[in-house]
Amino acid sequence: MRRHTRNPFSFLLPFFLAALLLGLALPASAAEAPPQVWLISTRSLPHCDDLNQSPPPLDYWRLDDQCQWSAADAKAFRATDDPAVPTVLFVHGNRTDAGEAVDKGWNTYQSIRAQTDRPLRYVIWSWPADREFRRNGPDVRLKAAYSDVEAWYLAQWLADIRPGVRVSLIGHSFGPRIITGALHLLAGGQVAGRGLPADTVKAWTATKRNPIRTVLLAAALDVDWLAPGGCHDRALSLVDQMLVTCNACDRVLRWYPRMYGRGGPSAMGFVGPCGVAEAKNIEVVDVSATVGRFHDYQCYNSAPDVSCRWAEYTFLADAPARGAL
Repeated sequence: MRRHTRNPFSFLLPFFLAALLLGLALPASAAEAPPQVWLISTRSLPHCDDLNQSPPPLDYWRLDDQCQWSAADAKAFRATDDPAVPTVLFVHGNRTDAGEAVDKGWNTYQSIRAQTDRPLRYVIWSWPADREFRRNGPDVRLKAAYSDVEAWYLAQWLADIRPGVRVSLIGHSFGPRIITGALHLLAGGQVAGRGLPADTVKAWTATKRNPIRTVLLAAALDVDWLAPGGCHDRALSLVDQMLVTCNACDRVLRWYPRMYGRGGPSAMGFVGPCGVAEAKNIEVVDVSATVGRFHDYQCYNSAPDVSCRWAEYTFLADAPARGAL
């Protein structure tokens, strides 16, 4: 598997540039009362070596009073754990550099804030999704492998959150692959031969430790991975409610089977999840008419059938009757 050879600190520059742009874009009200927005990055962490050990520290930043990113750490983040305040985490997809990760994450935050001003802790999860190969096939396969590693990192990060804190996980493209992989690990499964300690799994499965809701946009994972016997089949056991978009017009997901060579299973975001008809905690929304052939994140983020559900899936509003939407 290809290794990164760039300067290990080069990933910081896009964050600082994005911070400058973000500070200029914030409205005056946000400058007066900065939101609790965090940036967590795995871009400097290994993604190719033996990872069956304690992971290295993640990189943390918090949006400060001057609307700039201030360096922080896990201890500072854990100090803000609050069961009364939902934690909303956004995971971007492939071919997203550090600056674009902040931009996409902030767009999601604004979409949520358009529905409610109730308190929340918002987290942008930034992972090494820059384009590495000129050809699509090798690049996509590399990021699929990175997604398995990211699932392991995310699972261990979630395992450290205080019990009772409500968690909303939002992902686009390979982001859902990372999210469902992390939940599968917390529920006792394995991803790419990696698993979590038995005591961690017990804590999450014996009492359903934390309420969790998820939003999977343009999900780039196999159509049957959540079904019994699928690669991430334990993920649903930890989820209160999951929203999955379906778009048979998505021109990128149309080629998902080619990731396996000449052909393979379809993407969940292309045809919807299979083998989960009995599951009561999955809502599938067809966005073909509103998103069309685009795979772009902003198109999914602004789709009416998605944007009208942000408050519900981030624990900031009670779920309305489905017929009322």
